[in-house]
Amino acid sequence: MPDSRRIDPLWLPVTAPSQMEFLDSSFFQLHGPNQRLPAPAEVIALSGAGLMHSRPPPVRFESLGLIVKFGYHVTIYEAQCLQVIKRVFNDEIPVPEVYGWRVHDDQVFVYMQLIQGEALIDRWDSLSISDKTVICNQLHGIVTSLRSVEQNPDDMFVGVLWNP
Repeated sequence: MPDSRRIDPLWLPVTAPSQMEFLDSSFFQLHGPNQRLPAPAEVIALSGAGLMHSRPPPVRFESLGLIVKFGYHVTIYEAQCLQVIKRVFNDEIPVPEVYGWRVHDDQVFVYMQLIQGEALIDRWDSLSISDKTVICNQLHGIVTSLRSVEQNPDDMFVGVLWNP
């Protein structure tokens, strides 16, 4: 692993389109370019949360290997951050692959890779001290890697790239 990483702000558009699909992603490679991401209305209907829930739970599409995070508090920038982390760190920092996003009725829908497994919050209390130590060391490594990111001093952008 190199001692530092550099992020180029030119990797991302200054303004993001309200609908985006990454046809070169593994989702479309696996399912074909004619496969469509579920429509926002379908995601909302399957969530059971309705439009009034400000932080609805993500909706899983197991057969597609897809999860959709959505709501009024979700942003396109979150999806773009995942993409940058994936690009800079590849598999060193585990983040889901982003397949696309939609904006519908002021809600953002982020379509991403469904990673199988149990959530750490659901397992933490049953883990041994040894297992917890291993996980904490892994998290320390991830944070250390993220802190290694550098910016060009002449083109500082982290925290100010977008002005919504």
